[in-house]
Amino acid sequence: METKYCTCSQPNYCACARVYEDFEPYCKWHRGEERDILEVHLQDFNKEQVKAQINNLGALKIFGERPVKETRWSRFNKEIKVDKKCKTCAIQAKFGNGVLSVIMPKTGFKPTENVIILNGICCNDLVIERSFLNLNLGKKMAVKVLAVAVVVAFGAYATYKCNQPCLVEN
Repeated sequence: METKYCTCSQPNYCACARVYEDFEPYCKWHRGEERDILEVHLQDFNKEQVKAQINNLGALKIFGERPVKETRWSRFNKEIKVDKKCKTCAIQAKFGNGVLSVIMPKTGFKPTENVIILNGICCNDLVIERSFLNLNLGKKMAVKVLAVAVVVAFGAYATYKCNQPCLVEN
């Protein structure tokens, strides 16, 4: 259990004086050929108190909080790695009877084919776009490393030349 207290000068009158009780919700997987379904059991929660997001790394984050009594709150935070076979842009979530159902359709196609269009961008195009972004970052890093190597080489050459005795002819 994590406890977070208000830092105001008058905590008894502050609305942010909350004590949080963290918990791990019960999760159940239903795996199939066409899709995987994750059921997250969240008794006493309602739809507005639960959020689900997918980040750029392909992780599904499910989190929420609800009041228990006055300043006591119950909360959870769950992060799940989404299967690479899953169409991330087609994931759906439903909440009912205290259970959040996350439906994750799987791709049955080769990764090079266009599968589903979301805002004019295919899911696989998103993956390709991320790959090119990483490649560009690699090129920028290579240029920086090359620049440092040139500066170090020039410094070594200058040091070598300065340390040699000068020959003066009379």
